[in-house]
Amino acid sequence: MNYRKLITIPQKCVERALNHHLSWLGVAAALPLFGMVTAFAIAPGSQRTPAVEVEQVVQQLALPAFKETRSTTRYWREEPVRRGDSLARLLNRLGVGGEEARRFLSSSPLSQELMKLKSGATLSVETNDAGELFGLRFLNDDENGEQLLVVVEKVGGEWRASADEVDAVAQPTMKSLTIDGGVAASLAAAQVPAEVRTQLAEIFSDRFELSSLKSGDRVAVVYDTMLYQGSPVAVGNVLAAEVTRGGKVEEAYYFAHDSESGAYYDHNGDALKQGFGQQPVAGARISSGFGFRRHPVLHTLRMHAGVDYAAPTGTPIHAPADGVVTTAETQNGYGNVVMVRHKGKLTTVYGHMSRFAAGMRTGKALKAGDLIGYVGSTGRSTGPHLHFEVRVNEQPVDPSSAALPNPGLSPSQKLAFREKSDAMTGRLAMLRSIPVNVAQLD
Repeated sequence: MNYRKLITIPQKCVERALNHHLSWLGVAAALPLFGMVTAFAIAPGSQRTPAVEVEQVVQQLALPAFKETRSTTRYWREEPVRRGDSLARLLNRLGVGGEEARRFLSSSPLSQELMKLKSGATLSVETNDAGELFGLRFLNDDENGEQLLVVVEKVGGEWRASADEVDAVAQPTMKSLTIDGGVAASLAAAQVPAEVRTQLAEIFSDRFELSSLKSGDRVAVVYDTMLYQGSPVAVGNVLAAEVTRGGKVEEAYYFAHDSESGAYYDHNGDALKQGFGQQPVAGARISSGFGFRRHPVLHTLRMHAGVDYAAPTGTPIHAPADGVVTTAETQNGYGNVVMVRHKGKLTTVYGHMSRFAAGMRTGKALKAGDLIGYVGSTGRSTGPHLHFEVRVNEQPVDPSSAALPNPGLSPSQKLAFREKSDAMTGRLAMLRSIPVNVAQLD
């Protein structure tokens, strides 16, 4: 065998590879691999990792004893009074402990008559996390048909009712909603108070029925909320409202004629309601308007549910519109009182009369201008006057804006109306621009 030929074979292969251009590409591609291998081969300190022994230890640990702590901070909570509610049921719903509620009910300084809460009213209670009761307040009707702010508090472990003067502050509240299904249900779901719903229906009643609104229609309203010590206790007048129905916008703005009366007007300053054709007492002035005032006899904050006409004893009182007498009797608060049902859901009340007109009785039909009785000071009264109320579905509304003749605005009044309505227009525009339902207490 020729060994020399065997030796020259590798040499020829290398020479042939060096002369072929693709061979250089293969060498270049392989260099990183060789480099890695080389680096791995010369890496210092490479030792085989020894096996780690793992031992599992299970130990049951005792948890520290849980001690429940409750805040002793007092706070106020509100709950609307529903039909059939009792004070005990309301206290239970507000988280007041059963034993605490029973102690209050057994030692309450309130009379049973005042303890009867009115459906639609709001009960506010002061409690802590433990359900301990410290105070409550609510509005209730007295025998004179006015609303009394009842304030009851625990002092030194004893319950007492406060009859001191109470300062209530009016705060504007804004609500905006889109009707979804029924009108009443939509307004209630948006937490629009019953008093405001009644006012809205009456404000626009000469133009459309509020119940006729359809899904997709919108309601925006600005009204006063009466605050006592920072918490709402009652609802005041609607200040402005905007109803969009079928794409058409209806607006209402309240304008005060004087310190005791006012009415609602559209953006042009035209009265929204025509009202009755006459006043119950011709030529008399309104001495006390609708709303909150300090009662002159009881010296407590009261909701004056009507207007008072100052007039001498014996001044004739006439029916301002057609109707049917539903009540003609003597009561402790109203004295000699007559109630008249008019068309629709409207009722008028005439209190403190010195005497009734001849033949006045329940069921008697009256025509506008018929004699009802005479001004007096019977019942709970400080002097001769006519107490005149207007109720819609038994809910008192402002007679000066709902039933009494609405005077046109003079040029100077129109200027003042425009200044006030512009501010409310801005609020309504803001509510209109918000695509969702809002409820805001400023």
